[in-house]
Amino acid sequence: MASGTHAMVEQVRIEQVDGRVVRFSTRASGSGLADDCPRKTFTCAVSEVWTAPIAGAPAPVAMVAGAVGTLYLSRAGWATVTVDGYRIFSATEPDFKYPDAAAVPRMTSLLSVIPARIIVRGTLDGHTEIVEIDLLGADAAQAQDLLWRGADALELRLTERGAKRLGLAAGTTTVALWPTKLTVAGAPSVSPTTAGEVDVLNNELAAPMQHLKFARHGAAVELSLTQDGFAAFHVVPGLAPIAKLHGIPHHR
Repeated sequence: MASGTHAMVEQVRIEQVDGRVVRFSTRASGSGLADDCPRKTFTCAVSEVWTAPIAGAPAPVAMVAGAVGTLYLSRAGWATVTVDGYRIFSATEPDFKYPDAAAVPRMTSLLSVIPARIIVRGTLDGHTEIVEIDLLGADAAQAQDLLWRGADALELRLTERGAKRLGLAAGTTTVALWPTKLTVAGAPSVSPTTAGEVDVLNNELAAPMQHLKFARHGAAVELSLTQDGFAAFHVVPGLAPIAKLHGIPHHR
């Protein structure tokens, strides 16, 4: 078994760094409830961060304010808690295998899906209540361009009806939303009579970065999925490292 000293936080945004401490924002976990994974800012000593390159693993995020990427934290770094009791989000126990263990990539591939529903669930910027929006429904504009990096909110394009339903000012056409779920239901393009559904924020099913872009409701979207994610759509993947598909390694 690997006996490293650091574990990976897949996506963070560096907020501030000096010679002693680093502040970074990322997905957090509080009560354990499904919707309780807001973006929070954590602070730890720079000494708890591994910043040198690791063979076979994603490059460490630059220690510069505004940089987004992978952070490698020691056990003490992972133990940091916000003042309101949130810890760094992890779907499983952190694997402290870096930098001693060679990284084993989780294989992912792109799957084209003809969506029946794209449900975004989460909190609007400046709000605390949970909302849901079907991006193929009357509340959402025809064209969407969603980039999920794990450390930034999604920008949704709304219709007048959508803005009104969400209690936003008249004329609002875009809104920032921090997602707790982003569920795509539909049929793979290669098998349009087969139905499936995946929450692309679930790292067991999907890569940590997703780009859902379409010009009209019902247009196909590309999902970057693991083998388990492909199985949810009843499709056998031709697996390839995500590095070859997006230029972004995905390692566990």
